Amino acid sequence: MNPGGEPELPLRKSEKRDAHAAAALILAAAPSLEVVLGDRGTALRAAEAAFRAERTVWSHRFGLAADDGGGPVGLVTAFPGRMYGSLALGTGVVVARAAGARHASDLARRGRILQRLLSPIRRQSLYVSALAIAPERRGRGIGTMLIERVIAGASRLGLGVALDAGLEDQAALRLYERLGFRRVDTRTTTGADRELIQIGGLVRLERAL
Repeated sequence: MNPGGEPELPLRKSEKRDAHAAAALILAAAPSLEVVLGDRGTALRAAEAAFRAERTVWSHRFGLAADDGGGPVGLVTAFPGRMYGSLALGTGVVVARAAGARHASDLARRGRILQRLLSPIRRQSLYVSALAIAPERRGRGIGTMLIERVIAGASRLGLGVALDAGLEDQAALRLYERLGFRRVDTRTTTGADRELIQIGGLVRLERAL
């Protein structure tokens, strides 16, 4: 049972057929994508393409979904840290292609900002690139359940877990710290950055093996 007294939702590997629901969850985890692309429809199309693709940071290959029987209502994506560079490059290509050429310069600028905000990712870690729960399902322990499964999987692989959270997202920071993560770095945005990425900064958290 979860904290709300409801039965826990089953978790399963995500699949390409989840792309429509997953796209909305990805945008919840990465809202700057919608800001950069200018409208939700374009952002959803780009997120869906990134989820369907094989080599992006949000690929279905690396996803775990909480399913209520009608489709995913929670999603976490995580992959070995050694893959980050190639997956980030693949994400940029897929998103730019899906969004169209007119968004290329803003997407490139967003990428440069994120590159500066993200601390180096340890190769011997499982990196969580997205965690999102449908708004109507929040506060029911789904996020905890998904992260605990990632931690268990990382442990079996002999890896630690790393992730980033928004500087102002105190609820997420408390959740991660309760699950054994510790803050290892904080990087803040500039006023110019916040035109595209509307957060004060990112906090890197890590959980050792």
